[in-house]
Amino acid sequence: MKLTRLSRCCPRAALLSLCLLPTSQLLAQELELPSQDIVAAPVVDDDGYQARRSSTASKTSVALKDEAQSVQVVTPQTIEDFQVRSLDDAMKFVSGVSQSNTLGSTKDAFIKRGFGTNSDGSILRDGIRSNLSKNFTATSERVEVLKGPAALLYGAMDPGGLINVISKLPQYQQRTTLSGSLFSEGGGSLSLDTTGPLGDSGLAYRLITERQHEDYWRNYGSHEQVLIAPSLTWTGERASLTLAYEYNDYSAPFDRGTVFSDGHPAADDYAKRLDERWAETRGIAESARAVFEYQLNDDWKTRFTHAWNNDTYGLSIAQPVANSLNATTGTFRRVGNGAHYDDETRYSSLDFIGQQRLFGQRHDLLIGVEHELNDQYRGKTYRNLASMRRDISIHDPVYGNLPEPSVVSATQSNRRNELTSTSLYLKDNWHLDERWILVLGGRYQHYDQYIAQGLGASRSELYSKNDQTLIPFTGLVYKASEALSLYGNYSRSFVPNTSVTDSGQTFDPEEGRSYEVGAKYDLRPGLSLNLALFDIVKENVVVGSGDDIEAAGKVGSRGVELDLAGQIAERWALIATYAYTHTEVLDDPANEGNRLAQAPRHTGSLYLTHELPIDEQLGHWRIGGGARYVGERTGDNADSFRLDSYTLADAFIRWEYPLLGQQTALQLNLDNIFDKHYYPSTTGSELNVSVGQPRTARLSASITF
Repeated sequence: MKLTRLSRCCPRAALLSLCLLPTSQLLAQELELPSQDIVAAPVVDDDGYQARRSSTASKTSVALKDEAQSVQVVTPQTIEDFQVRSLDDAMKFVSGVSQSNTLGSTKDAFIKRGFGTNSDGSILRDGIRSNLSKNFTATSERVEVLKGPAALLYGAMDPGGLINVISKLPQYQQRTTLSGSLFSEGGGSLSLDTTGPLGDSGLAYRLITERQHEDYWRNYGSHEQVLIAPSLTWTGERASLTLAYEYNDYSAPFDRGTVFSDGHPAADDYAKRLDERWAETRGIAESARAVFEYQLNDDWKTRFTHAWNNDTYGLSIAQPVANSLNATTGTFRRVGNGAHYDDETRYSSLDFIGQQRLFGQRHDLLIGVEHELNDQYRGKTYRNLASMRRDISIHDPVYGNLPEPSVVSATQSNRRNELTSTSLYLKDNWHLDERWILVLGGRYQHYDQYIAQGLGASRSELYSKNDQTLIPFTGLVYKASEALSLYGNYSRSFVPNTSVTDSGQTFDPEEGRSYEVGAKYDLRPGLSLNLALFDIVKENVVVGSGDDIEAAGKVGSRGVELDLAGQIAERWALIATYAYTHTEVLDDPANEGNRLAQAPRHTGSLYLTHELPIDEQLGHWRIGGGARYVGERTGDNADSFRLDSYTLADAFIRWEYPLLGQQTALQLNLDNIFDKHYYPSTTGSELNVSVGQPRTARLSASITF
């Protein structure tokens, strides 16, 4: 099968549909322009590893200690020090988040507080739900993680939380950075990031480009990427407009991992793939976003946002056949499968953000209306015949015998899952006095869902429904002192169910409820501690197959999370996390009492960095390192096999020096220092267990002028 890219007509002319960030975040620094004023100060307020503000929980910049929810931030300093290159890399600095089924390492997929899949809609780009396979690129500046149900402001998604990737945007100070890297497995990357004002026009630009070629660490394959991302900001006396576009042409191996037998890895060679050289993904990911803000008066502003993202790609898969492992011969059977995909999100919103005083009390208000289309389309779908299946040895794999995907399935092709929704939401941070903040909110969402599948005469409508829901949120914040803030909240979530019986029966949406209490404490200036305790229950979880499907499922998750980040002493900084998550199937005919699949009970990490006290004439030196731990996980809800716990250690050393008057940097990062073999996730089958990357090194250099 040739992996051609789908060519749906998409809003490229809307090139520049735009973001859910307040304009204040679009300006990295305040600057007085001739005859103009920059309207707002920056919302980003990071100090090294410590973050003080976030826009994710309120769609506008709010101090973290004023929010009645847990929000963790992976700051730009963290990203630079540890050379974060993916959301998997970023999540090791956040408690309670681990990897889920990544579909052969081609998609972002995370378990958050026990819940999550690779298609749960919980990954956002600049506050917009993303349909992109991978969401962290050279354009990413920081990552904000909102824990617990987020349906109040973001609609349908699982109750574990969301991950919001915040983009780099134009600055009103000229700066250009050229950077490159070399990868120990072979290959590397080269990138350009330039930004600055355009004369006295009030305009600022930014252009980020990257070319990447890196050899895959297993015995064949490579990662390829061409990234181009221009953006433009205009700021006037009362108004501002920002346009941004990102184009990413990519390819990567589709690696199903390894095989487990009797609960243990069965293959002899950790680095040898058990699929074919043609097993890969190729695609083009695009996003465009636009935001227009207008300051109505001293207390109120309005913001109009329009955004679009689209991932058009093809997959070729050497798919293991269920229950085909022959433990005696050490072989299992595979078949060539594949498909073309076109996943798209369109989003528009109008928000009013402001302050209102009533009876001497301050209300920080967000009132908004939004419309969203989430369209997941699978076009031609290839399912090779049983006669085309071939065995492969797990001890001595031989490649080239398995035919590529070529047989189009009339019944499985052209599957469309379309969810359209229109919502009205309100959030009020009601300052009762100087210490107490009552948070009240609600969302009314009307949605239409449509599912159809099949080619020609095989085409059939599987599901069509419209409904509405009301989602409440309430929280309370007590600011005991300047250093200590206590909070609690109650919230709900919902996700429309896509399951349909063979006879056409449909089901009500999955619904969740969550209780959470916590504390946010500054142990010292520059060092923040966040503690959260939560209890979540999700109902209407569909179980079974065919005509035996029933909405009997009920699952629960409860636990505690601890995050510590910031400066612990002069020249010393720290990030430490720990999470205990108890998950359980509460109501299910077969699996009641079992843990939820791939949700570890214990996770934790500890990272330290130190600025070396070396003479400035020799440059600025910074070293750091640490480790993360992921506990044992069940491979599926039936608990038929388990993935062992693992601990991985990383380290870096960075040197900065003003070479020829320009700021230059050289950095070496080592990941998985002790070359640990580990298995981060699975599809739920012992024939599809992901393998973790071994010890790798990356040498990076940059010059800024």
